[in-house]
Amino acid sequence: MRLLRRLFPVVLAAALAACALGAYSPAGLPAGASRDDVLRAMGPPTATYAMPDGHERLEYTRQPAGRHTFMIDLDSSGHLARWENVLDENHFAAIVPGMRAPDVLRLIGPPSFRSRYVRPEPGTTWNYRFDTIQRCIVFQVDFNDATGQVLESAYPSDPGCPDETL
Repeated sequence: MRLLRRLFPVVLAAALAACALGAYSPAGLPAGASRDDVLRAMGPPTATYAMPDGHERLEYTRQPAGRHTFMIDLDSSGHLARWENVLDENHFAAIVPGMRAPDVLRLIGPPSFRSRYVRPEPGTTWNYRFDTIQRCIVFQVDFNDATGQVLESAYPSDPGCPDETL
């Protein structure tokens, strides 16, 4: 009984801290929830974007260690219209040569990690960890530094994957 009395404050503090951090996913949010309801449930977004059609998109990335980025789209009146995890092959397929970095950010959010390269011209690679059956791969987007445009994308091995060290 004394152990329970000692543990109760610790468990309560941990539960309250988890609530303060916000939900991991917007799965529990009802369609039509207000922007304030979304912020109360999810916490502050990691970024916000004005979309080309005028609606607002809230980004909740779970990078760099996580494998999800949730985009919550609010309609013109500021209510939840839809949400989705954007780190998947359908969204990756929409990234094509010539796209600019801000367009990639609006589509799939920030990368797990970045790296630099020098091949014919200097560039930057954005790498995204995501849920996949092929556990130890990342989605990679190469940008030309001079133009700021996507050159290509690929699915290389994840250098941070424990399986890669075996």
